[in-house]
Amino acid sequence: MTLPLLARIRQIARSGDVLRAWRLFEGAGLLESRDSEALSLKGRLLKDRGLRSLGPDRSELLDQAQDAYMRAAGGRRATYPLINAATIALLNGKPDEAQALARQVLDLLESGDYEPETRYWLGATAAEAELLLGDARAARLALEEAVKAAPDAWEDQAATLRQFQQILEWTGAPFGVFDHLRPPASLYFSGIIGLPEDADRVRQEVASMLDRVRPGVVFGALAAGSDILIAEMAIAAGAQLHVVLPTHVEAFREISVAHFGEDWGDRFDRLLDAADVIDILEGPGRLSGAAVHLAAQVAMGLAIRRARVLATEALAFHVGRAFDELSPPEVEWRRQGRMLHELVLDESLPARGADFDPAVNRAVLAIAGTVPPVCDLTFVTRQTVFEGFSLLQFDDPVAAMDQAAALLRVAPESRLGLDYRPVCPEKGLVEIAEPAIVLARSANEGSVCAHWPQIAVLELLAPRYRFETAGEVVTPLGDFPIGLFCQDTQG
Repeated sequence: MTLPLLARIRQIARSGDVLRAWRLFEGAGLLESRDSEALSLKGRLLKDRGLRSLGPDRSELLDQAQDAYMRAAGGRRATYPLINAATIALLNGKPDEAQALARQVLDLLESGDYEPETRYWLGATAAEAELLLGDARAARLALEEAVKAAPDAWEDQAATLRQFQQILEWTGAPFGVFDHLRPPASLYFSGIIGLPEDADRVRQEVASMLDRVRPGVVFGALAAGSDILIAEMAIAAGAQLHVVLPTHVEAFREISVAHFGEDWGDRFDRLLDAADVIDILEGPGRLSGAAVHLAAQVAMGLAIRRARVLATEALAFHVGRAFDELSPPEVEWRRQGRMLHELVLDESLPARGADFDPAVNRAVLAIAGTVPPVCDLTFVTRQTVFEGFSLLQFDDPVAAMDQAAALLRVAPESRLGLDYRPVCPEKGLVEIAEPAIVLARSANEGSVCAHWPQIAVLELLAPRYRFETAGEVVTPLGDFPIGLFCQDTQG
């Protein structure tokens, strides 16, 4: 039927954007669908809305959610809709009904006569039924077996643990019994170029940190020195590598890697081959301090986003020297109360690198037509009109996004494009605005369209604004991935 659409709506709901997911579901004409997949998703969305509501609305929405799941089950021998209906009954103050449905699920599983499902979801379903019946030990054992069957199914595990937490919060039981089953943490790494000739201490400290944190994915660049060392050791410890480079590979390799010795270049090449994801940010020239700063913010934002989606934590690790100051992105990370592990070296002086190109990070907001007069343009540094678009430039991407959100509130039909990247300081606004205009043309009504992953900086700087990945757009500037923000996600 509409499985790609249902999968997309489910992904948005998992990310926490409940209202946007509901609007998409409603807009697709699925409210009256009798399809079992659509009914299950309807139940999930109604449950999420109900748990965010108070008073009579909460109970009514949860009743509708349970009904949708029960209709999805129908006469089928399907465990998924039944266990969800059971949990919703508990959360809606119907413990007897919840336990009756949980026993029905366990009987169905024990019979062996049930609709096919993955080993993970069968085990997680049994665990949830045991938990609803008050047997936390049996639930833990069943979920441990499920995780063994699919150890890398982190999004599924996160969804299960969120559901379990809701059950335990309702019953007043502690959650600690399941803490060891949380998906592994995300780790942002950074450090100096240049390591001591005897790098044993660095290796020991990195190994100790990785053993404590046991990250699932590490995020960062791959400059010669501590970056490459940390990435190599993280992969050896079983983590996935997500590389974020501030400029194209050849320029970065020349300036930040091979310049310090060909051995570093070979190690860099091997890490790129081993990486699970490589994001390359666009900008002018070869490499700039602004681009390095932006790449750090993006890598941090991606680490935070993954941790949020998987209901786990995001940590950072930095190798530096006693006389160095933390970078602005790391200062912001610490200001938010996030854990930053530091390894301070006194003896290491980096080799001198090549000079950076001049550039500054700027945000450009493109709006089709004129800017509504009620908007506050206090933080706009330059503005103009070009080819039917109002163009606003900001020094700060948060100020740009604040303005975009305000525009959507007063003109909800707006289509906005937001571009944030390093630019040559001497260039005029029109010269740097083409990407923002292209993004505005690609935006849906009532949304902001931005480059992905650059806009992931807002996960660090302004987590109230959540962009969701939305595929790629074909443009005169090339094909590139985008993220979308809709005003109704703020509910």
